[in-house]
Amino acid sequence: MKSMTGFGSATATDTTTGIGLKAEISSINKKQFELKLGLSRELAMYEIPLRSLVSEKIARGSVSLRIDFLPGAADEKTLDFSKLRLVYDAAKKFQKENNIPGEITISDLLSLPDAAASTATDYSDPVYLKLLTEAVSSSLENLLAMRLHEGEKLKADLLKRIDFMEQTVEKIRPLAARLPELQKAKLIEKIKDLDIPVDTNDERILKEAVIFADKLDVTEEITRLTCHFNHFRKLSASETAVGRSLDFLVQEIFRECNTLGTKAASTEISPLIVELKTELEKIREQVQNIE
Repeated sequence: MKSMTGFGSATATDTTTGIGLKAEISSINKKQFELKLGLSRELAMYEIPLRSLVSEKIARGSVSLRIDFLPGAADEKTLDFSKLRLVYDAAKKFQKENNIPGEITISDLLSLPDAAASTATDYSDPVYLKLLTEAVSSSLENLLAMRLHEGEKLKADLLKRIDFMEQTVEKIRPLAARLPELQKAKLIEKIKDLDIPVDTNDERILKEAVIFADKLDVTEEITRLTCHFNHFRKLSASETAVGRSLDFLVQEIFRECNTLGTKAASTEISPLIVELKTELEKIREQVQNIE
């Protein structure tokens, strides 16, 4: 089980070229997968492979990935002074051959038109994709480690709450089992209050008691809740993304709790139903943070 919240960063440097890149990746909870990429114009050509790299590792969450050049890394543009060297060598030779006095200064050379040509960096060089892959992969590993750590803490909390809910349901089970007899006794008491002779074996009374018993029978709801609790534990042990499945399962548990509270309403059971719903709401909030 993994949380959807985390952060990771990493750098990658090529010692030959001096190129260095830094990747920072963070994620927060979101129902679907969403990736926001912060790439400079020069590196925009690598958006598709980077998206593929991240989506292979993350199934859910709003993810932000930013790539920056490291300070001191190779400049975006370099100057080519080869033409200037040719001009200087030719000028020195001409000066010597014609015995022309004077010094040729750097100011003289730089004042010449197009003395130095500007050469743009080739960002399609394979070294950039290599560095991007290294930096993003390492930052992803750090992010996933944090998400896994947070997920384990969430898992422990959720399972503790599921255990509490199961224990509460077990408290309700015997109380609900007594409800048909209690309702039958109340029915007989009301008839006595009306000064009507009562025969506890009267077919009409027995029929009403059966109807009450059927309406108050929550065996099916308790059985389904127990199954849901076990399914929750099984999903929690999975290493795949289970957030959506848990979210759906929480809805099913809530539905059964509602039915249980409606069918088995009593002064003893109703407070326990409130406890179930309160605990389930806490579970629902936590599940929203699970991948």
